[in-house]
Amino acid sequence: MSLCGRILLGLSAATVTTFALSPIALAAPKGSKSIAIHIEGPNADDIREDIVSLVPETLKVVDDDAFSKSLRSAGQTKPVGDALVMKAQRKKAIDRIRKAGKAAKAEGVIYGVSRTNKKKKKEVYLVYVDENAGDLAVDSAVPLGGSRDDRKKALEELLGPTLSQIAPAAAAADEDQPKDGGDEGDGEKDGDGDGDGDGDEKSSDDGDKGGDDGDKGGKRKPHDPRSALFSIEAGVEFTGRWFDYSDPVTQNLRPYDVFGQPALSISGEVYPLASTDIPVLKGLGITAGFMMAPGLNSAVGDGDPIGTTYQRINLGLRERLSIGESSVLGISAGLRLLTFEVDAAEALASTVPNVSYTLIRAGLDARVPVGPVALALGADYLFPLSSGPVYDRFAGASVQGIGAMAGVLVPVTTGVEARLLVEYARFFSSFEPAIGDRYVAGGAIDQYLGVRLAGAYVY
Repeated sequence: MSLCGRILLGLSAATVTTFALSPIALAAPKGSKSIAIHIEGPNADDIREDIVSLVPETLKVVDDDAFSKSLRSAGQTKPVGDALVMKAQRKKAIDRIRKAGKAAKAEGVIYGVSRTNKKKKKEVYLVYVDENAGDLAVDSAVPLGGSRDDRKKALEELLGPTLSQIAPAAAAADEDQPKDGGDEGDGEKDGDGDGDGDGDEKSSDDGDKGGDDGDKGGKRKPHDPRSALFSIEAGVEFTGRWFDYSDPVTQNLRPYDVFGQPALSISGEVYPLASTDIPVLKGLGITAGFMMAPGLNSAVGDGDPIGTTYQRINLGLRERLSIGESSVLGISAGLRLLTFEVDAAEALASTVPNVSYTLIRAGLDARVPVGPVALALGADYLFPLSSGPVYDRFAGASVQGIGAMAGVLVPVTTGVEARLLVEYARFFSSFEPAIGDRYVAGGAIDQYLGVRLAGAYVY
């Protein structure tokens, strides 16, 4: 009886211990996995961003700064470079990448080198390094010569099978999440619900994934013109103006022309609600721009130069719409102030074509990627609220205007691009003079051309 009692007491104690510890065992993660993604070379951030966008939702992405520290600690203090491609020379680098991946608690590492190969073509060479020391699941190059969409498709073809294989199934990932009303009373559970005390690390990894993959869940993607919070452009514009009368009758009508005058230009856009998911409002932005031609002078024949003011101010709103996977359509409206005034003496001032347009502007613009660059196109309708002194001289003056824009946008680095833009504006007017009027003409054409070379930052 004594022996039986001891056995029963032992079983009872074991049962109590089992039930006391079981909540922690049940809360342990079953499907949580992480992956590190590290790219070196030109446009590394953009390439990494494209790869992160391919990562399944159930697979976490390790913070790149944290992985870089682990890589340096593993002995890889310099970029791997072309050695990654040379299979006979890369063993040490692969071993260090594998060691850094383990230190960063990553299931594996996608490591890439952006480079120009022997055929003078741009590519990113990628390997997938995991804990196994055998053949690499990914060991190939993706060309970078096409459009960004082409690059994403090529990356998906190369990396998709491996990412799908290592990513936990959705059901397994769901088991990793704490259930409502379950186990919350267990004092040993930490912040991430797995009882192992690594809640801070999990939050960090999740934050990195959310930041890098801004398009998932409707979040804004930094440096993408389709979802940018703001952009700013500054540059030099070479300007021109041509003013001439149609059917002039009186001899006091003076035409005007100038071209090649340098001007300074700055403009910007800001989208205050770009980080939200509010329809229409998330794509609504405020636009502003200013151009001035300092040092511009005019002259009549061989006469003395006369100071001349030429400036343009734009203020307005723009609705940004994403078209397809990478194009952008803009619908805009606003106010434009355009001034061109020759500071002439009174006698000459009565003949020069001074204008001071106050314009309502409505227009469309588009940004269309073509290979590694993008084309910019636009058209405006310009409705004058007021036109200035030259039109005040004529009876029955009616003025209308149109504008057009075209250019090439060339990426330089993440968020930075060079821009070559050509802008044109044309104002056409008709007059209704009467016999005996001081100024008599059928109408006038006023044209403006600007060729702008600028740099821009998109965030």
